[in-house]
Amino acid sequence: MKHSSSTTPFSCRIDETFDHPNLTAFGGANLLVDLMRRLGLRTYFDRLPFQKSIFATYTLADELETLIMAYGLGCERIAHTDELERDPLLCLKLGVDKLPQHNTLYRALDRFDGASRVRALGDINHHLIGGLLQQQSYSILDIDTTVETVYGSQEGSCIAYNPKAHGRPSYQPLLAFEGRSRAAVQVELRCGHPPDAKAKIAFYREAKERLSLHAPVRFVRADRGFTSEEYLSALEEDEVGYTLKLRMTPGLAARLALGVLWQRLASHESTEIEVGSIPFKANGWSKRRRVVLIRTRLVDESQPTLFAEYAWDYQAIVTDRDWVPEDVWHFYNQRCTCELLIKEMKAGLGIDTISKVDFWPNAADLWLKTLAYNVFLYFKQLAPTGYRTFSISRLRRAFLTVPALLVHHARQWRLRLPQHWPHREAWRYVRLSLSGA
Repeated sequence: MKHSSSTTPFSCRIDETFDHPNLTAFGGANLLVDLMRRLGLRTYFDRLPFQKSIFATYTLADELETLIMAYGLGCERIAHTDELERDPLLCLKLGVDKLPQHNTLYRALDRFDGASRVRALGDINHHLIGGLLQQQSYSILDIDTTVETVYGSQEGSCIAYNPKAHGRPSYQPLLAFEGRSRAAVQVELRCGHPPDAKAKIAFYREAKERLSLHAPVRFVRADRGFTSEEYLSALEEDEVGYTLKLRMTPGLAARLALGVLWQRLASHESTEIEVGSIPFKANGWSKRRRVVLIRTRLVDESQPTLFAEYAWDYQAIVTDRDWVPEDVWHFYNQRCTCELLIKEMKAGLGIDTISKVDFWPNAADLWLKTLAYNVFLYFKQLAPTGYRTFSISRLRRAFLTVPALLVHHARQWRLRLPQHWPHREAWRYVRLSLSGA
């Protein structure tokens, strides 16, 4: 190409026309829908007991499959699905002339008008996670809550603890993940008030039941909101091991003042770490339990500390394990992936985007996004090793948002992809994995 002799950078003029019927911006949907079909999602949706009329333009399975695919492709809100309505590849893969409009998809959520219907989506997820856990003999259950701010009058929302939007109403769902596979096991949409011990126990036992046929729960890890006597007694009754974060209460601080046998761990250049353990009976507990303590402090030799004991930051973990304190600490710290996975579901699938006014349709929407999350986990399993740590957003850029041309020749469809697409070898790897599975 010849360049202009002017000092101004050369730019050729390119005209635009909107005249090709078979172009798609989502070539990766060819892989995504094939994976969803292989996992049997369409079959499970067809078996839901509350189907639409046989005269309806779209079946309930059409609508739910469209929602999961749209979330996978990055639609943050259901209204955004109208941008996909005429995409030739998506229509061909789902077997429709055009995708359902967003109003139709909103009405699909309205069919989930009670707890039993929402639970049906949890039962589908129960089948889905089996393949993610098939190599495991036991499970680690990581449980946490999160805050989802609402900006309307959504049913069931209320003003409660909300660290990012003070005074705004919110939901506070419970979420449970399997600690090693990172599979989303159980979700439950709740009002904005923190769940009480009874609700936490019921949620834990439902998640435990979901895992019982795949990989029985051996350990539970959770944050400081899960250390009531009722909750700990339930874990002990079920003979499930636990490591749970404990609040540094005045009673625990007073016990520390009596002395702890600290063990120094290998220090970093600027940080000292010590661990220890004590028997401790918190207010409300029926007995003493083992509490592992961790304290850290920055080391600044040029600035001596007048009261050295106040320079430490303390953590406390209640556990029934007799492991050395360092092992308890490291085991609990692996639970931090639970918080990262919740952030991942918010950033990648918009679980904090509330679609409806009514409570149960919103609960169903949370489950559909959970199904989409687990589909992405399967996708990572099929991808080359280097891609398995990708976030949902990065995986979407690498595989799904790919421009492509849909060609029909000799009674066969072919998807023509960019010749120099940087992830083409990984794409072929996924396709081979799908074909051989």
